[in-house]
Amino acid sequence: MSQFAQSGGAMDSAIGEVADRFFDRVNQRLQLNQLQEGEVRESLNGRMEGYWKPRKNVVSRTGALTTGGSPLQLPFLLIDAPKTISNVTIPVTGTVRLTVTAHGFAAADSGLATITGLDASFNGSFVLTYSGVNTLDYTIAGVTTPPTDVTGTLSQMAINDDANANVRASCLFSDPNDSNKEYVIIALDTVAKKIDLDGYAITDIPYPAGEALGADTDMIQVFDKVMLFRDGQQALEWYPNGRPIISASSNATASPNTVVTVNVREHGLVVGTSITIAGLTTGTPPNGTYTVATVVDQDTFTFVAASISTSTTFVATVATATDGFTLSPGGAYTQPQTFNITERDVDVANGVVTATVAGNTTIKAGDIIIVRQATTVDFAEMVGKEYQVTEATTTTVKWYAPVGNYNVNTTSDSFEFGGRFSVGGGFMHQPGAPWGVHFQRRLWVPFYYDQSGDYDTPTYTSRKITDEISVSDILDTTTFDQIENQFRVSGGTADYVVGMHGFYDDGLVVLNRNSLHLVKGTLGSLLDVTVKELTSEIGCLARKSVVMRGNAMLFLSDDGVYGVEFLNDYNLRGTEEPLSKNIQPYIDRINADYSDRAVGVLFENRYYLAVPLDSVPGAGDSYGNNAILVYNFLNKGWESLDTFGDSRFLIKDFVIGSASERNNIYAVTSNGGLHQIEASESSNDTLNVDNSAAVVSPTINASLTTRGYDLGTMERKRFTDAQINIQSLPGQNSEYNIAFAAEDPDDAQTIGTTTTLLGGLLTPSTVTEAETASIRCRLGGIRGFTGTMILTRTIGSPKINSIKVAGSVTNRQIISQR
Repeated sequence: MSQFAQSGGAMDSAIGEVADRFFDRVNQRLQLNQLQEGEVRESLNGRMEGYWKPRKNVVSRTGALTTGGSPLQLPFLLIDAPKTISNVTIPVTGTVRLTVTAHGFAAADSGLATITGLDASFNGSFVLTYSGVNTLDYTIAGVTTPPTDVTGTLSQMAINDDANANVRASCLFSDPNDSNKEYVIIALDTVAKKIDLDGYAITDIPYPAGEALGADTDMIQVFDKVMLFRDGQQALEWYPNGRPIISASSNATASPNTVVTVNVREHGLVVGTSITIAGLTTGTPPNGTYTVATVVDQDTFTFVAASISTSTTFVATVATATDGFTLSPGGAYTQPQTFNITERDVDVANGVVTATVAGNTTIKAGDIIIVRQATTVDFAEMVGKEYQVTEATTTTVKWYAPVGNYNVNTTSDSFEFGGRFSVGGGFMHQPGAPWGVHFQRRLWVPFYYDQSGDYDTPTYTSRKITDEISVSDILDTTTFDQIENQFRVSGGTADYVVGMHGFYDDGLVVLNRNSLHLVKGTLGSLLDVTVKELTSEIGCLARKSVVMRGNAMLFLSDDGVYGVEFLNDYNLRGTEEPLSKNIQPYIDRINADYSDRAVGVLFENRYYLAVPLDSVPGAGDSYGNNAILVYNFLNKGWESLDTFGDSRFLIKDFVIGSASERNNIYAVTSNGGLHQIEASESSNDTLNVDNSAAVVSPTINASLTTRGYDLGTMERKRFTDAQINIQSLPGQNSEYNIAFAAEDPDDAQTIGTTTTLLGGLLTPSTVTEAETASIRCRLGGIRGFTGTMILTRTIGSPKINSIKVAGSVTNRQIISQR
């Protein structure tokens, strides 16, 4: 609140002051002097908790991720043909000069190239710099004498396609067998990487032979497996703890060429895949790691083993087969069989039901069967109920049921059972979706493709429909029911599915490009599901920007970030204006060509939204998510624009996970691996921005620009002094650079540093002390209608607790200024 004393004369000044006693949000929409106490004009790389302070740093945890060998680094020298090195000299210590007659490079050129034929310490790949029309220089630290061999060859670096590091997808994987273990899985073009968050050790997870990714896609954990989607292709699946072996047997061929035949339900293997077998018993079982020799059918494969029992059927009760990613079931779906037998073909002993059938090819151990009809009262308890199959062959199917012992060979009463029936147009495999959402024990995916063909050579054909979704069976992410038109979510209008997100209870929100829809009734039969349009006023721009917090959903739309609040099952509010209205200048800078790649996540009461931010609106100079907009739910406002000092640092995804009690937030970058966000108090980030092991450490440009202080009057002012209360973090030295900018007339001046004003660096006396200081500075009588303080961190991460500016009314003459 401004306070003025009575002036003594018509042209005298009245002294006044105004203060910010706290800081809580950014407002770039209103005029500087219209901002309220606590609002700031700009917060770059800052956080607000009543005070303002620089953010914590970002730290690379894995370095570069490559798939094998050394990748081609940029910049490199393009050499049409290998050139002869005729001489080598050392002009100064540490510099090697090559004589390469007419090398053809332009002045000031530099780049990587490969040198061979010299002494070993002089050979390799180096950055060469033009030094003359016939000479090139490179650096070897400390070298003072030329090599013995001074003739060699200069050639272009090899392009190693197998060493690329394009990050295509990522997800968190929590091991269901170990509650304390979490991993980040990152899919590259030709291999996936498993990163243990406890120590960041990296393990390769191979793809099936001949399979690769060529575009960005999606990956999620579903139950005990990770599913890697591929648009218009078979998905890939990884079971980290293996899959149960149904049966395994060896032939009579002697070691080392004994053939083992293994049965694993829809194994997805191809010839040449490495497979680890464990848990087989009887004789000398083939437990160990082998290579798939043949694929007999979608459930059976073979490998060759040495020093094992021959002509043996091994016990596979607890046996598993573990491998890398395998092919998810695809192609034409074989519908489950139904068997209508007589009750004399059914025996019950100690709760185990054994049904004798003919020609069973579809019901396997682990499947769910339904008893549909039973004439005798002995089996009445089973009718209409589902049971899990414990054992199945072509002639018998077994399951447990709460019925008494039964063995009658004379009855001709009927007994009907079989696999689950489709409630629509028949079951199908996962339809080559580019992404999916796991909700209420089902997998929900966009239904873009029809499929046909065999399990090992499926064909996917575009349906030319982009507003329909498909839903898996409960607890079965590879079996989907085709319910025609049941899940068309826009009624044929010019709209398409962008994303889906679980809401609450049995509601799933479908976010189209131009509308929002709610799918209800997902817990029961799919025939009971309803689809209702919630609004056609807004739609979703970026699928990975969607987050839920309580009953509110946030996402990036064409008009900015919207916060939609659901009041009950069908009513929502919050569409009147975007949540990002106060940071619209930033929204205007989002590159439209890459905006659909924005990603968001919730962490510690904040919404982190990574976006492709141009230098100015429409510049088109961002090529990925190079900045983060941070919304603080406790403050109910945006608190920072985070930048990273290197244009190559591009965020592909966020992951929340940890190996300890508290979670961390991680960023998966385009080629630099895994980075921890909010890592530690530091003035520098530690980033990996290319395919090499090198890191860069750009300074975090943290600065606070306050609101405009107009001292509560429309008159021009003479700003006299300011007071800034700061507090260092425990044990840290601290310093800010202080500037002041006035408007009308415009005048910006550097006031000095906190060190200069204090007569020394703000330094704590002990490692645990958080030193405080009240800094008073003269503003030199800067004149203007309103004035703004700009504080830029130079040392440490000190908190700014409050700011006060004082001045007086001046120059009341009727003269216009700007």
